[in-house]
Amino acid sequence: MSSTYDRHMTRTSSGPSRTSSSAPRAVPTLALPAEPAGDTAVPRLPTVVVSSWKGGVWKTCLSASLAERLAFAGLDVLYLVTDDQLDARRRLGISESDPDVARVQRGAGSVTVVGLAGPHAVEVLYRSGPGRLGRFDAIVVDTPPVKKGGCLPGVLLVAPTDGDDASANLIRMLRATPANTEIVLVRIDRVPKHEWLHDAAVIHDASDHAGAFSYLSDPLPRTDEVRDALNRGKSVWTLPRRGPTREFLHGVESLAGVAWGRIRPDTALPPLASAAASPTHIAGWDDDA
Repeated sequence: MSSTYDRHMTRTSSGPSRTSSSAPRAVPTLALPAEPAGDTAVPRLPTVVVSSWKGGVWKTCLSASLAERLAFAGLDVLYLVTDDQLDARRRLGISESDPDVARVQRGAGSVTVVGLAGPHAVEVLYRSGPGRLGRFDAIVVDTPPVKKGGCLPGVLLVAPTDGDDASANLIRMLRATPANTEIVLVRIDRVPKHEWLHDAAVIHDASDHAGAFSYLSDPLPRTDEVRDALNRGKSVWTLPRRGPTREFLHGVESLAGVAWGRIRPDTALPPLASAAASPTHIAGWDDDA
């Protein structure tokens, strides 16, 4: 006599049986439209990004001076400040009481400063464009060390460094820089040109960047005159062009030329007006750095 357990374990002849030839039917995968690859996107307007993973390498001094120089060339520049401290607003002479979207006139052009970060900045750069903020010819982005400015595709990336520690951080940043981003290395602080040439070559080789890569041939000095002017909200382009200040402005002029080539490729960067006569400069006595 079989037990209940036996009856449950015994197949009855009346039930359906599965033949060995049957197989599960495959459900075909339906394709979705692909998202564009992140390293092929380009901003809605020509964009210059000043970025480094190290603080204190004059990123804001460079970006503010560059934005002003492009404005003096007749462009309306949108200056995106992604630093929560918004130091760039103060350095362009904008006070805390001014509107969140503040505009300053520089010659025939202008610089409009707005603080944006994360997806809000990406929206303006790559998606909707800056239309709701006004009409612009170019964008300059100032980034603090915590923001990964080096990963923005399709921009002109100005990457400053001031020594070995900064260069090691810079290499790590540039390894993640998209191939369609053009990189320009800038050395802050005086070093012999041959030493900077060697360092620039090492950074280039170690970063393994597949796109356009260059470096500003002359290292840029730190100059008290430039720093103090920006801290007072005074344009560096109104300073006497002499000594280290002149060297610094020469470098920014060169960067502006590279940026201008992306914005107005069929014309040359309009020259600045000649500097007003300044007092006699005595090298070794009047130098401010």
